[in-house]
Amino acid sequence: MILTTQPIFMLNRNKFPYDDTTEPPEFTRIVDSGRFPGLYVPIRQKEELTRLMLKRRLLEESARQAQEKKEQEELEQIELAGEAAPQAQDKKLAESTDEAKSTANGEADADTNAKDSILRVDCVNQEDVMAQKAAADKNFMFAERARITTIKEMTKALLARPMTRKIGMPMDVDAAMQKLADCAPHIPRLVQSLRIPLQVAKAKGVAPMIAPILLVGPAGVGKSHVAQQIADILGVPEHNVSYAASSSVGNVLSGADKNWGNSSTGIVFNALTGGDYANPVICLDELDKASNTFSTSGPERNPLNELLALLEPVTAKAHKDRCAEIRVDARHIVWVATANSLKGLSAPLLSRFELIMVNKPDARAAVMIALSVAKAVNTQMGADLKLPSGEVLQWLATVTPRLMRRIWTTAASWTAAQGRNRVTMNDISVALGVTEPACGRLH
Repeated sequence: MILTTQPIFMLNRNKFPYDDTTEPPEFTRIVDSGRFPGLYVPIRQKEELTRLMLKRRLLEESARQAQEKKEQEELEQIELAGEAAPQAQDKKLAESTDEAKSTANGEADADTNAKDSILRVDCVNQEDVMAQKAAADKNFMFAERARITTIKEMTKALLARPMTRKIGMPMDVDAAMQKLADCAPHIPRLVQSLRIPLQVAKAKGVAPMIAPILLVGPAGVGKSHVAQQIADILGVPEHNVSYAASSSVGNVLSGADKNWGNSSTGIVFNALTGGDYANPVICLDELDKASNTFSTSGPERNPLNELLALLEPVTAKAHKDRCAEIRVDARHIVWVATANSLKGLSAPLLSRFELIMVNKPDARAAVMIALSVAKAVNTQMGADLKLPSGEVLQWLATVTPRLMRRIWTTAASWTAAQGRNRVTMNDISVALGVTEPACGRLH
């Protein structure tokens, strides 16, 4: 900005009949590195403005040199820290491993479903992180200052953590599979598909390689509920991506290109770098809805194309986020996709999934699902409530697992707030909004 108390006039072609090379009468043109090719000021201010501009350039040059010196010092510190990081990580990993082993040995008899967090795998490419950090320090340009600052903060946070992540595993595979069978009694093949890789991994002390799973069936049979249960028995977080809610799911998974103003990292990168586990569960909900997504960029921007490389272990091992440009090992991610039909899904995509057909649960299976949902909600709420029985259990068995969870959560909260330990049909009616809650003092 030019500092002056005098008015500055911008050449207006509609008001002044001059082109860019012609000076208006009694005006002179200021040329400042081509930034303001049409800026004119009165001649009497020329000397003053020239002096101010020269002073400003000297100050800018001095500030630039100071900034470069500071960034060079930071880069040297980062390089020194990078050399010491592997040794510190190894020491920290050994300490955490010993601590985890002692804890697991002491609690194995008390809790057979405790999660084994001893095994760790390399998850983040440290060379990419260092390269991005160095590039951000070197290319601190004004036009990209906000984005470069974000990259510097991100890489600094990554370097402050180990490049390894834990593998979520149940201590007792058989007990975990029984729990899953109780939650999804109408999908016996799912239990068989998970039991073998978990048992092999447990026996050999390696990370389980679970094939991507595609659950196909009508709406309301508990497909999304299954993904939550798999994450629960593994002891890892679950991330949900809906293909029916967004036309830019590809960017959600792998990040938006860094050249876009609203670029951001993808859910795969965020889950692995920001989380503690290398095998989180990512649920791809309503995968078949992606075929109806309109894209002006052509078939290469089809959101399903992003999955072809992510579902293949060879390419997923070095998955690079488009925004961060840092490689992560995504081959341990547990992929669970749902679809109402196979229409619109390509053969290359289907070949990467283990296809499991899901039918509507029968009466017995519906009752088991209702009990499982109620038990999980009670545990999550920390409420000492009895499991549903009688008329309440029969009613819950008639609705979908998603509705079961929502209704039971509301009814159980109301019951606990009144100091009772058993949910009644009146509480269910309150949760549905059919009956007004009785006014009175809550315990």
